[in-house]
Amino acid sequence: MIEVLFPRRLHRLGYLLRGLVADALIYFLYSSSATMNPEVWWASVIALSVYGVFFIALPRTRDTGLSAWWLLALFVPIVNILFGIILLFRAPARLSDGPNATLQATAAPPCC
Repeated sequence: MIEVLFPRRLHRLGYLLRGLVADALIYFLYSSSATMNPEVWWASVIALSVYGVFFIALPRTRDTGLSAWWLLALFVPIVNILFGIILLFRAPARLSDGPNATLQATAAPPCC
């Protein structure tokens, strides 16, 4: 159950579905901001943002073989939209989750 909510890797469909659900929740929060208690509203916005960065974007970044430093692009306006589209359409790394998974995914195949 814990792996469903907090995955280590996230493939394209999971990334898309989680992103759509998170966007729907953000829309609900923004539409109810006038009637909600401000402390509860800010806490829920921050919690949803943290979940989006660490449990939606980070696992997808790991799945594609990119460095986690690329998550800083989420804090730059317009670039975050492009980065989200890149994460949606980029093919996953085919190799294991080992410490050198990104190096193995980009390394040239052995000759002979």
